[in-house]
Amino acid sequence: MGDSGSSRLMAAGTALAGKFQLDQLTPALIADHTGLTREQFQSQFGAVDVYLEQVHHQFMERLLQALVAAAGSLPPGLERMSCATDTQLDYCLQHLTLRGLLADARRRVPRVAASFHKRTQTTALMIGIELKSLGCANPQVIARLYCVMTLEAAQVEADAGAPVPAARAALADFLRNAMAA
Repeated sequence: MGDSGSSRLMAAGTALAGKFQLDQLTPALIADHTGLTREQFQSQFGAVDVYLEQVHHQFMERLLQALVAAAGSLPPGLERMSCATDTQLDYCLQHLTLRGLLADARRRVPRVAASFHKRTQTTALMIGIELKSLGCANPQVIARLYCVMTLEAAQVEADAGAPVPAARAALADFLRNAMAA
């Protein structure tokens, strides 16, 4: 999908998330919000779960772009990891309704769950590599735990509708303690 198509996909996903629950999404409803005809939607996606998988992929790609922009030029270490974490949490808050829809889809749509789990494994692997380069003991275990903790912090902030400094501080403390061990 070209850039204008992916922008339309993300915009439609955000609009849909703001108005509808997962169970209400139909190919016709999505087609109407994407500016596609129903036939075009059927040809491009075929089903709602494929569309949601693509929206999830686009959400994650844009998150990755935000992470690289914010933390990519920082040297490896706790500052870069904390910057990336804050960027991820901020991004999730900026796209709160879409994140909520995708979280629901992750729980109930196998395609989205598989895509999400694959991305989480890749993220944990990357964090583990960085932790290993910094001399952290058990870097892959710490990385997996950190990923899960960051996802939970994102949910805490989603529930609050705002940043939760205590959650962010707990994540930073976890990393500091992991590096000190």
